[in-house]
Amino acid sequence: MSGQPMDREPLPPLDCMNIEVDSGMDYHESDEDQVPSGCVSITSSVVDYQYEHGRRYHSYSQGNYPMPNDETEQDRLDMHHQIFLKMLDGKLFLAPLDRNPPKRILDIGTGTGIWALDMAEPYHTRHFPHAHVIGTDLSPIQPTMVLPNCRFEVDDAELGWTWPPNHFDFIHSRLLGQSIKNWERFLEQIFHHLKPGGYIELIEHLMDVRSDDGSYPPGCALRVYMHNLNLSLEQMGVPNIATRLKEFVIKAGFVEVREEVRNMPWGPWPKDPRMKEIGYWALLNSDTSFEAYGLALFTRVLGMTGEEARELCTRAQRDLKNKHIHVYNPKYASSFPPGRLVEALEC
Repeated sequence: MSGQPMDREPLPPLDCMNIEVDSGMDYHESDEDQVPSGCVSITSSVVDYQYEHGRRYHSYSQGNYPMPNDETEQDRLDMHHQIFLKMLDGKLFLAPLDRNPPKRILDIGTGTGIWALDMAEPYHTRHFPHAHVIGTDLSPIQPTMVLPNCRFEVDDAELGWTWPPNHFDFIHSRLLGQSIKNWERFLEQIFHHLKPGGYIELIEHLMDVRSDDGSYPPGCALRVYMHNLNLSLEQMGVPNIATRLKEFVIKAGFVEVREEVRNMPWGPWPKDPRMKEIGYWALLNSDTSFEAYGLALFTRVLGMTGEEARELCTRAQRDLKNKHIHVYNPKYASSFPPGRLVEALEC
C-alpha cells in the first residue's frame, strides 16, 4: 500500500503558493537519472485497439479520449498516481469520509485502476470495512486478479448511467478534463447517483503552466505546445474545466464546496525539499506526458504530421529541462457533499 500509515503524524500541508526557487540547484538533461526511484463486457471489439503513430488508443467510444492506453502510458499513469500521493500528503482523498464511512465507491476514468485498488486495500477498508470499489474506464487495462471488494467495468461516463439513483457514497474522478465535453450532464449524473450525505471528489489540472518569476519566455516551444493543446481541445468542444469546476458543481446542486489548489512544479527547481522531490518526479513523468497529451490532438485536430507533432513535443520537453525555466501546473482538488440546488445557490 502506497499511502501514509494511519498511526504516523500527518505532514503539514504543502505551501503551494509562491514557490521559492533553489538558486543553488544545477541540473541538465542527464540529471533525469537522479529522479527517485453496467457496462460493456470484454468483447473483441473493446480490445480491438486503434493504433496511430506507434501509440495504442481505446476502441470503445473511439476518439472520445485523446490519450493512449498502451504500456508506456500505463507506466506514466501509475507514476502520476505516486505524484498525487506526494502532493496530497500521502492521502488518497481529501473528503472527510470518516463522517459517513462509504460502502459503495465509484472511481470514474480509473485508468490502470491503481487508485481503486489502493482504496480497496485492507489499509483503508479496515476503516471502511463494508466498502466496495468500482472502477470504470473506456479501456480494460486494469488487473484481472483483484481483491473481492474491487471490480472494474468498461463504461463511457458521458453515456447514460445504469446504476440506481442514490447508489454511491463516494464518487471520485481525476484528470478527465481531456475527455468530458458536457460537464453539466456529467455532474447531473453524479448528483443523481450519489446518496444524500455522500461526497464527490474531483481533481483536474489547468491545461497550461504558470511561472511567478518571469522565467517562462515568450515564444518558447513549451508555450507553443500549450497553445496548440488548448486550441485542439477547444476545437473538439472540450472546456478548460479546472478553473470553472467550483462554478459547475454549485450549479449541479452540490453544497459546502471546498476547493484546494496545489501546484506541481515541473522540475526540481524549488528550494523546499518536498516540492523539489515532486518536481523531480514530474520531470521524469514528462518524458512521456508531452506525447501522451499532444500527439493525437495535434495530428487528429490540427492536421500535423506525426513527425511534426513529435518534434514539438520533444522541443517542449527540452524547454522543461532548462534549469532557468521555473514553471508549475496548478491542480484543482475539490470535495462536495450533495444537496438541493436552492441550498447551493444560497451558500
